[in-house]
Amino acid sequence: MFNCKIYHTIGDEEFILMDKNYKGLKEMAKDLGLTYQQVADLSSRREKKKYQQFKYFPTIDITRIPQKLPEPSRSVPVNE
Repeated sequence: MFNCKIYHTIGDEEFILMDKNYKGLKEMAKDLGLTYQQVADLSSRREKKKYQQFKYFPTIDITRIPQKLPEPSRSVPVNE
């Protein structure tokens, strides 16, 4: 699972344009109208690219949502 949050900060105000969870990066890319490679680059690179350094470029944060591990099953003794 991944979360994609697109927002822009002006002064002390944060304007959230989108905050949505996705099962995978391909689903996210299709919804955003980007290629899979563009979304993969955004999710893996923390440094800004040249095209992201404009004054009004929104911040795009893509974070992996950790999967919860299943609870270990307990064996319950059966009385015979």
